[in-house]
Amino acid sequence: MSSPSRGPRRPAFFLSRGVLVLILFLLSSGPANGRGLEIKKSLEDLEVTVRLEKHPPVQGDNPLEVEIKDRQGKPVVDARVSVNYYMPPMPRMAPMNYKTDAPFSRGKYRMTMNIIMSGPWVIRVLITRGANTSLVKFNVDAQ
Repeated sequence: MSSPSRGPRRPAFFLSRGVLVLILFLLSSGPANGRGLEIKKSLEDLEVTVRLEKHPPVQGDNPLEVEIKDRQGKPVVDARVSVNYYMPPMPRMAPMNYKTDAPFSRGKYRMTMNIIMSGPWVIRVLITRGANTSLVKFNVDAQ
């Protein structure tokens, strides 16, 4: 009489272990666009940080926040911040150009961009404080 073979059970054991490792990896990696984008820029007497929650941005709502600090590192709360975002002009297409104020809330200036189409977008953040106006400009490619 021959003893039962353990051969078929061993590959199934390793296969189930491999599937478990793959599932754990996928769960720990998070969403594909979960990182966001952070841009820091020094302007005259200000340090400006612009954060885009989703990077690359997607069609639809994309939260954006602007943090402004003075030379001493204190938050600037008396600025007027507006965000102009647009898709570069294309032949035979209506302009896609939007401007929104970013009100101050919980230590930052916040707003939501509604990107209506995938492709290249230009984002311009205008900061007005007293008689001075500063600009932070960057490009993104929406998915």
